[in-house]
Amino acid sequence: MNMKRTNYRVNSGVRFRMLSDDQLRELFEGVLHVLEYTGLEVHHAESREILKKAGAWVDGKRVRIPRWLVKKSLDLAPRSFTLFARDGNREHDIHIGPGRGHFGPGPTCPNFIDVETLERRPYVKSDVPLVAKVVDALPNIDFCESLGTVGDVHHDLGALYEFAGMFPNTSKPIVAWSYDKFDSEAIHKIAITEAGGQEAFERRPNYVHYCEPLSPLVSTFEALDKLVFAARRRIPLVFTPCPIAGGTAPVTAAGIITQGAAESWMGLTIAQAIQPGLPFIMGGVFSVMDMSSMILAYGAPELPLMMAGLTELAHYAGLPLWQTGGCTDSKTFDEQAIIEGSMSVFFSALTGGDLCHDVGYTESAMTGSVFQLAAMDEAIGYSRRITRGIEVNDDSLAVSVIHDVGPNAHYLREAHTRRYYKNEFWYPNLCDRRNYEEWEMMGKKTFKDKTVARVHDILAAHQPSSIKPETEKVIQEVLEEAEDRVTSDEWVNRTHDD
Repeated sequence: MNMKRTNYRVNSGVRFRMLSDDQLRELFEGVLHVLEYTGLEVHHAESREILKKAGAWVDGKRVRIPRWLVKKSLDLAPRSFTLFARDGNREHDIHIGPGRGHFGPGPTCPNFIDVETLERRPYVKSDVPLVAKVVDALPNIDFCESLGTVGDVHHDLGALYEFAGMFPNTSKPIVAWSYDKFDSEAIHKIAITEAGGQEAFERRPNYVHYCEPLSPLVSTFEALDKLVFAARRRIPLVFTPCPIAGGTAPVTAAGIITQGAAESWMGLTIAQAIQPGLPFIMGGVFSVMDMSSMILAYGAPELPLMMAGLTELAHYAGLPLWQTGGCTDSKTFDEQAIIEGSMSVFFSALTGGDLCHDVGYTESAMTGSVFQLAAMDEAIGYSRRITRGIEVNDDSLAVSVIHDVGPNAHYLREAHTRRYYKNEFWYPNLCDRRNYEEWEMMGKKTFKDKTVARVHDILAAHQPSSIKPETEKVIQEVLEEAEDRVTSDEWVNRTHDD
């Protein structure tokens, strides 16, 4: 069947569209209005000066940004760019751009599900390389975070120990956070040593720097000190608020999106004033305050709903988005965890959230679990097959194949079948499709059994690519320097110039 096409439209994949252009324009104008007439408190003197020179109005700590300056900043920030694997493995590069969704864990959980006992306990330093190895091995997990905050080191060094533990154990891009510019400097020193220097890093950045302002409408000293550091060194940035609907943000979805976008775009304006064209990822962890339990609900349907709205606003404004999904309020690895996590990653895939984090969070972000992470790897693969859509062309239509096979026959021997079946079908790693007798013969293993076994197999057998010897040396040096710093009198008596 030979078709000649003119004016033929192709949908390249399945996508979800929630808001109309008119609604997005109204949200966009609402964010500009908040930034111009309400403004934010900026607790960082240098940032206030940067904003003032750029054209913002500064009144004490309150800063208001005229809409022309916000629009200029949006125009400067790139919609598409690449984050690179540290070892040059192109399969692990992340290409940020329209229609591309990527997934990874989150940081900061104080607790962890022990990989041997499956019991909840405090997160410790030795958990970091385990998480990174699992991330490195799972095919649908694209970037690495630690799934926890290291609790068995000095409290100001947790983020540095996380990066030092992740970097040698995965070649996938890392999203790094820090407490201040000192561990930011140490983290960056590790990254540029492996990259081959600052200039080489700028050409092929191997990590992203994560900063978080405070809701409602506060840019803290720590968040902006790290942002300024990252912008000056051309490190791609995530600037992500975590407003809670009904608590630290308006109770309505439109209201929390408006406020959260304003909080993120304050960071955007500062970053672009320092370093025009710096890759900037607009952020958001948006959900509701459950009024019966007073928690930030990570498994609520409003989380993927609000994140879908924020994603559409970000893309309307020309920015990539730091999405949220694959998380749950469940306290254990059960049906609730799978339902809540799977629904949110599916919505993220449908909306094309550029970097979807917190995959593997349980207990409302209090506990990280590599078992939830591995289960969500399966859900992400499932979602990606759906969102890949249906290809329609002469060959995929199979009209001639249908004609040749005809009625009352089968397609198993057809070259067309052999050519397509491996890529046309999605094959699960954990879900079971065998008949009952075969499943019984193989030990009646449940999804949970197979998930636990897969994690244990990865930890026993997977070997990430190694880092350079000089990078290993730098990691040891920066950790020793940091330990000396946090015990010094100057550190204990330090103050912030905000």
